[in-house]
Amino acid sequence: MIIRKAKIKDISTIVQLAMELLKYHKDFDSYYAPAKNAKEVYAKFFKNCIYSTTKQLLVAEDGDEIAGYALGEISSRPPVFKIRNIGTINDMFVAEKFRKSGLAKQLLTELLNWIKSKKSKYPKLDYIELSVHTKNLIGQKAWAKYGFKEFMSKQRMKL
Repeated sequence: MIIRKAKIKDISTIVQLAMELLKYHKDFDSYYAPAKNAKEVYAKFFKNCIYSTTKQLLVAEDGDEIAGYALGEISSRPPVFKIRNIGTINDMFVAEKFRKSGLAKQLLTELLNWIKSKKSKYPKLDYIELSVHTKNLIGQKAWAKYGFKEFMSKQRMKL
């Protein structure tokens, strides 16, 4: 299994995986139902990620098949905070047939290495954050296994 930076040729497969991730979340919360043009929007978004200096889009490749992807970025917090920049994991998804193989850990390790490599440009880059839905028990358990701890609760109200 090879973890590498995504290329333009990978976008269509990454979009398919991202749509699976959306479906997974939609199954326990309709809030995540994709828009009609979600595939096109994702394709444009992922293309921009490839060229971004503050985002890292990775793929896990098994032979010539993409087994998963991960997206991380350097995010900025409002200037009222001493700690202005944080690493953020936006997405991580492994195709079903490749799960339980340590692939998510490999993707996470590469994202962490990339974020750490940005510390010279962002000296107070000491934290990495992500969001996990409260009903996503598999995700919560996986992230906890990698050392992430809950520190905030996000609230929502339907109008």
